[in-house]
Amino acid sequence: MNADKEHRITIKIADIESFKLPVSESEESFYRMVVQKINDNMDRLRYGINGDSTEVALAKVAVYYATMLYRRTNQMNSQAGMLHDFEARLDSLLESME
Repeated sequence: MNADKEHRITIKIADIESFKLPVSESEESFYRMVVQKINDNMDRLRYGINGDSTEVALAKVAVYYATMLYRRTNQMNSQAGMLHDFEARLDSLLESME
């Protein structure tokens, strides 16, 4: 079994100071894609007539992604609860048939 190599990639978001982040080799392209999406969203917010400062744009992007994460997490937890309840009812029905 080969262990996944760890890389230290440089993360550069907008004009914020870059930093190194350790990621597994198999996830490096995913992280690079995420950074690109963040930068794309930052650019949309920073440029134009009503452009935001880098700090405000970064905060807006963080809130956007956090909102998506929490909505998805709540949805998954709700679905897991519904599945658990359904399985319990199904088990109860099967037990009553025995």
